[in-house]
Amino acid sequence: MTRSSITLVLAALQAVFLSSIRADGAPPPPPPAATQQSGGAQQSAASSPVAAPQSVSGRQPPAWPETTRVTRPWTRWWWPGSAVDEDGITRELTAFAGAGLGGVEITPIYGARGSERRYLTFLSPRYVEVLRHTAAEAARLGLGVDMATGTGWPFGGPQVRPEDAELAIEITDGKFTPKPTGFRVKRSAPGGAGPVLNPYSTAALAQYLEPFTAALKQLPPGAIRAQFHDSFEYKANWAAELPDAFRKQHGYDLADHAALLATAPAAENDADTIARIKSDYRETLASLHMDYVRAWHAWTRSTGGISREQAHGAPANLLDLYALADIPETEIFGSTDFPIPLYRNPPEERSREVPQPLVNQLASSAAHVTGKKLASSETFTWAREHFHETPSALKPELDQLFLTGINHIFYHGSCFSPADAPWPGWLFYASTQYNPRNPLWHEFAALNTYITRVQSFLQAGRPDNGILLYWPLYDLWHNPKGWNRNLGMHGHDWLTEAPAGRLAQTLLDRGYTFDFVSDEQLRTTACVPRSNRLRTIGAAEYQAILVPRASHMPAATLRRLLDLANQGARILFYETMPADVPGFARLETRRAEFAEQLARLELPPPGTAVRAALLGKGNVYVGDDLDTLLGLVPVARETIADSGLRFIRRALPDGHVWFIANLTDKPYSDAAPLATGDAAAALYDPLSGVSGLARYSATRADSAAGKPATLSVGLQLAPGQSIIVRTYTTDETIPKNAASWTYSAPVGAPAALEGRWTVTFASGGPQLPPPFKTAALTSWTDQGGEARRFAGMARYELDFELPPAPEGMDIEDWWLDLGDVRETARVLVNGRDLGLLWSLPFRARIGHSLRPGKNHLAIEVTNLAANRIRDLDQRGVVWKNFHEINFVNAHYKPLDAGLWPLQPSGLLGPVTLTPLKVER
Repeated sequence: MTRSSITLVLAALQAVFLSSIRADGAPPPPPPAATQQSGGAQQSAASSPVAAPQSVSGRQPPAWPETTRVTRPWTRWWWPGSAVDEDGITRELTAFAGAGLGGVEITPIYGARGSERRYLTFLSPRYVEVLRHTAAEAARLGLGVDMATGTGWPFGGPQVRPEDAELAIEITDGKFTPKPTGFRVKRSAPGGAGPVLNPYSTAALAQYLEPFTAALKQLPPGAIRAQFHDSFEYKANWAAELPDAFRKQHGYDLADHAALLATAPAAENDADTIARIKSDYRETLASLHMDYVRAWHAWTRSTGGISREQAHGAPANLLDLYALADIPETEIFGSTDFPIPLYRNPPEERSREVPQPLVNQLASSAAHVTGKKLASSETFTWAREHFHETPSALKPELDQLFLTGINHIFYHGSCFSPADAPWPGWLFYASTQYNPRNPLWHEFAALNTYITRVQSFLQAGRPDNGILLYWPLYDLWHNPKGWNRNLGMHGHDWLTEAPAGRLAQTLLDRGYTFDFVSDEQLRTTACVPRSNRLRTIGAAEYQAILVPRASHMPAATLRRLLDLANQGARILFYETMPADVPGFARLETRRAEFAEQLARLELPPPGTAVRAALLGKGNVYVGDDLDTLLGLVPVARETIADSGLRFIRRALPDGHVWFIANLTDKPYSDAAPLATGDAAAALYDPLSGVSGLARYSATRADSAAGKPATLSVGLQLAPGQSIIVRTYTTDETIPKNAASWTYSAPVGAPAALEGRWTVTFASGGPQLPPPFKTAALTSWTDQGGEARRFAGMARYELDFELPPAPEGMDIEDWWLDLGDVRETARVLVNGRDLGLLWSLPFRARIGHSLRPGKNHLAIEVTNLAANRIRDLDQRGVVWKNFHEINFVNAHYKPLDAGLWPLQPSGLLGPVTLTPLKVER
């Protein structure tokens, strides 16, 4: 984007913002800007560059929730070759704690070439010794430790016997003749290489876990918080146990149909029969893998730990599989194109993958429905090409993830590197290179603080979603093609292009909240007397069950839905009732049972938008008009979604919490009506730590007019910004003596800061370029020489005159807007440190540090490491020096960073000041 186009964008946004301020005085809060802070979530207003609530007459900002190691982000910590030692472990853990991390997950991988003498054999006495040291040092530093139950991925290694290894289906002469896959552990560490374990055999798993049991017994209790099972990347689709399990589950022999299954269907009836038999096969395979994960989870508990499970990729009901773990975990792979002004995601820097929030929501749904406090995510896998990940690009991805209900972030990740390894040290591919060798390392502390503040609220209370959305998995299993149906991150049309996924997206767009629910989870869901709400096994409550168009549904599921309606629950079928049962076993008997359940309903004939049937104490509704259908039940709709704002809501004992993000290209400035009857609200800015009581107005419910109660809260969010709204049920629950949020609005157009900037390179490498002066803000790489390969921080300084206020204009504060920053900027005005700006928009309130007349502005800008890496490859310096996958780019091709274009670096501007009027 050119300088002139940037100026036009900023001017357009300013015009939109000025025009959006309501004439009736609805309170727009000022846009937040970031400060760097490690540790707790609270920050004093005096140090904030944002519109801070002022302590007036002893009033203090409302307190943030307590910070714990779990509210902080964690990181995957790769141990290349397990070539770690006590000094290195202490050095890196100390750096992690200082940056504001809460813990690590240890995953040993292949090692660096030339360092073989440092390698440790996985689970050897020496390995256990350094693992014990790691746990002790982590505890001393306030960090937690998780570990993968293996090296690399998936589970496997030298202890896997041939009979315990993976098997794949083959049919020869009409008979099943399964063959070994030959698949071996990917990215394994020394002592971890070997065949991959069969993921459908609990007997094989028990034998595999024996060395882990012996090793963990040597550690003190609580040394390892959790064991981790990575996403399903097994290749198996058969196990020796499968034929017996199939017979017990379905009552017939799969082998009897091998010949039919080996051929392409000759007719439509054959296709249906094959699809039904394969549905039964897929259900059996899912049950076997569920048993496998269930056994692994029980083993983690027996060792004194808990479990983290990435269910995605598995050929099972992901909701049930996630629910087996103490911490269900999803992941985001790739990057999203957000329309936020100045957000960058060029094609040459991204992978082919795009994160899919609906898939992420399966993990949080399982946590919510089954009462798990945490839902975690492997975060930023291939977020960009190596060394191209910027904090400002990561924040919208984080916000999108938080909006799905994820509240426990794991970076992907950090790589151990010895102190004597030349820069950039030991690395792992597919990583954000979250380590102290990254020039942005100190700036990541501000990102960590942001995550901590958001998670401190998203881990509080309980989920508050209105709808249970049934996921009709049997429709996916009813398919004559292929065998196992793996439900992974790489290609997610199995959800997004299915009726359930399209309906889920419509719900989000319309402002309705929901959790996905499985057949098994419906079985343990109850109807609460008197309220007629639905309560799941995890004590989460919902107003209704919504069933998308489903061709196949078990008779037992339909019976459960109608039984819940009979008890008073509200059951909604979108578009049509399910048509048939899945599977092949006892087909006519089960169809009769299904028809018997349908006969319980006395629905009017088709022809109206919604058909209703009274069943016992409740109602069943069928209709193809979603708003009309949902209007029949007390499900709250958040109308802020109509403005493009995204949100997630949680319930507290004395109120509610909304995390709200503006991921659009338009600013929001209005009184936001929130669907609650609460009495008051406070705003919490997770970027700066500022908090204060909001301006609000309450509207009582009007049942006759069909209008719910609302609490309108003044919000103003620039594109890319986010806010936390915390409401209180009654006046008595409002914090006593709490300060109010400070509101402001522009009272004039932005004025460009002009003059001659002095630029001094202060820290970084490989060498500090010479200083220079410039009147035009362009990339410092334009200076040539060392500046083209420099990675680090440069200080921009400018003396400027504060523009006088026009006659009759009352200017109470100023916005400083830095425009385009590559990549982070610490702002100092007249020697006062106003904090770090690292996310879009790069804007701060600076009026309290300005003085009439001459002022001095200093901006410390840190860039990416990409140009320095580019220079290494152009000069032929060997830094990609690792065994196995060495070293691929985001498209899994050999990486030649020498072909990268130079990355613009430094302060690109334009830098402007905007006068503000303050309202308290």
